[in-house]
Amino acid sequence: MGSEIERKFLLDSVPGWLEDHPAEALEQGYLTDGRSQAEVRLRRAGERLLMTVKSGSGEVRDELEVMIEPELFARLWPLTEGRRVRKARRRARLGEGLEAEVDTYEGELAGLLVAEVEFTSPEASAGFRPPYWFGPEVTSDPRYANRRLAEAGPPPPPDRSNHRSKAYRLKRKEEVGAGLRRVAAGRAAKIAERLDGVSDADLAAAVHGTRKDIKKIRAVLRLSRGRLGRELFAAENRRYRDAGRLLSGSRDAEVKLQTLAGLEERFGRELPSASAGGWKRLLEDERDAVANSEDGEVRKRIGEVLDAIGEARGRIDDWPLEGDSWKLLGPGLRRSYRQGRAAMAEVSADANAELVHDWRKRCKDLWYHTRLLERAWPSLLGPTVDQLHELADLLGDHHDLSVLAADLGEREQVGSRPALTGLIERRQDELLADALALGERVYTEKPKAFAKRLRAYWDAWR
Repeated sequence: MGSEIERKFLLDSVPGWLEDHPAEALEQGYLTDGRSQAEVRLRRAGERLLMTVKSGSGEVRDELEVMIEPELFARLWPLTEGRRVRKARRRARLGEGLEAEVDTYEGELAGLLVAEVEFTSPEASAGFRPPYWFGPEVTSDPRYANRRLAEAGPPPPPDRSNHRSKAYRLKRKEEVGAGLRRVAAGRAAKIAERLDGVSDADLAAAVHGTRKDIKKIRAVLRLSRGRLGRELFAAENRRYRDAGRLLSGSRDAEVKLQTLAGLEERFGRELPSASAGGWKRLLEDERDAVANSEDGEVRKRIGEVLDAIGEARGRIDDWPLEGDSWKLLGPGLRRSYRQGRAAMAEVSADANAELVHDWRKRCKDLWYHTRLLERAWPSLLGPTVDQLHELADLLGDHHDLSVLAADLGEREQVGSRPALTGLIERRQDELLADALALGERVYTEKPKAFAKRLRAYWDAWR
C-alpha cells in the first residue's frame, strides 16, 4: 500500500480556459461508512472499474487501488446505495510536473467545485503555491472528504462575515495597506495551524512550511519598509528572522542528502559510487542522530516559535500602512527589482557562492512581491512569476551544492574528494549558466520601466 499526498481546494468557478477541456464522468460509491477507519471505494471511470482502499485522513493517506472485473463490480455496487457521488473531472497543468484534478459535482452536490493536487513528497506539498483561481484550502476539513459528501451531502456555505482570507495575494477591492496586513496576518495564522499539536509524522513538513511562511511575512515587510520606517521594519524583521532560525537542525542534514541524490541522478556512473555511498551513510547517520537528539528540543522550539509568532501577530494590525495608493507598492517593487538586477550583474562579474546566494535572496523577494500582484493581470504577470520561481530554484540548487561542498571539505573519511568536488563545481557551472540566461529575460527592463509596467497593470485592474 503506497502513500497519497494530496491537498484539496474549493473553487468559485471553473476557469474559462478549462471549461472547453474534455471532462471525464466519474461515479463512485463507498462500501464503508463514516464509522470505519478504512475507506473502501468503488469507482466507474468510463470503461475502467476500480476498487480503492484508503486509510488515514488529511494530507497524507495510505492508498491501494486495483482494477476489478465487471461481474464483481456489479455485485458490489448495490452495497454502496446511499453513499455515492457523481462528478465531471477536468485536468489542468500547473507547471513543475503538477496537475490539478478539477471536479464539478452533480446531483445533490451540484454547485460544489473542488481542485485536488497530488504531490510526490511532503516537501513538495509544503512548497506548493496555489494558482490565483484556487479558493480556500479544505484538505483537513472532514466535511469535504468524498465519503462524507456521499453520506451527508454538501456542508453549509462557510460564514464569511468574520472571515479574514489567508490568501497570499492582494484583492481588487481592498485597500492596499489593509491587504498587506491581511496577507501577513494570514501567514502568521497559518503557522499556528501548522505547528499547534502537529504529530511526529507531519513534523518535518510542518517545519518546512513554517519556514516558508516566515519568509513570506518578511517579504511583505521588505515591500513595505519605506512606509514602515527603518526602526519598525528592523524590529519586526528581526522577530520573524529569529523565529525562523529556531527551526533548523535535521532539516539541513536532509537537504544535503537530497542534494547528493540530485548529483547522483545528474552524473550517474561518473560519480564515484563507493565514496558517494559512504558519504551518504555518514549524512544519514548524522541526520538521524540530530533528529533523535533534537526530538524534545524541536518540540520546545516549536513552542517558542508559536509564542513569538503569536506575540508578533498581534502587532500586524498596527503597522502604519494606511491609504489605497500605488505609493505603498511601487517603491518596494522597484527596489526589489533593482537589487535583483544589480545582484545578477555582480554574479556575472564574479560567480562566488556568497554573491550567488545574495542574488537568490533578492530574486525570492521579487518572486513573493509579484505573487501579491499576480491577479492584476494573470496572463501577463503569471509567466513573470513562474520565471522568478524557476530562477530562484536554480540559484537555490547552486547554494545547496555550495553547502554540500563545504561539508565534503570537512570530511577526511570520504575518499575521491577531488572527483566529487569537480562534479559539484561542474553542476554549479551548469546551473549558473541556466540562471544567467533566464535572469537576462527576467531583468531585461530597467527598474523604472518595470515598476511603470506593473503600475499600468495595477491601475487597469483596480
